[in-house]
Amino acid sequence: MALTPDEILNHEFTKKGSKAYIATDVDAFLDQINGDYEALIAERDELKRQNELAQAKIEELESKRDQVNQSIFVAQEAADRLKQDADVEVKKQLTHAQEAATKIINDARAKADADAVRLAQENAELTNEQNQLRTEVEDFKNSFLQLLESQRKLLESDELAEAVHRLPMGQVTAHRVGEVAKAEPVVIPEPDKEQNDAVSSEEQGPVVVFPGSEQDEDDK
Repeated sequence: MALTPDEILNHEFTKKGSKAYIATDVDAFLDQINGDYEALIAERDELKRQNELAQAKIEELESKRDQVNQSIFVAQEAADRLKQDADVEVKKQLTHAQEAATKIINDARAKADADAVRLAQENAELTNEQNQLRTEVEDFKNSFLQLLESQRKLLESDELAEAVHRLPMGQVTAHRVGEVAKAEPVVIPEPDKEQNDAVSSEEQGPVVVFPGSEQDEDDK
């Protein structure tokens, strides 16, 4: 067991006489101290070497840790940048899709509004045309009825005959009338009795013979 500092400090050598120490005791003590310190130095050196190896290992691990951390940091930056780029692209695509959808909706709405206005205008024009045709038909109907009524009244009255008599005589008609006036009177022969009977029968129309009448004639 190695000597402690107190044992070294308080060690007492065997005295030879009143003030002398035994040389063998001193040498043995010094040899023990020397062995202990050599062992301590060797142990210290081993510990120092192990410490250096451990420190090198720690430094290597710290270097690897820094590299790993740097790699993680770079990867995190790349992931963040990729995520930002993806978010920007998604927002861009979403905005583009929303704009396209809005344009489609606005175009469809504008077309529907234009079609509605055009159809309303066409409907109004057709309605006006229909009303105009009805009015024209009604006016024509009333005019025609008034014309018929006036013609009926004209036919029922003597105004037409008087108007015909008041018409001026044409040159051809006047010439013909003058020739007729200058011509000799025409002698109309007397019709015979048979012709008178025939004319009378024709004037009387067809004779209807009933069965009873024929029987009466046979009985006679």
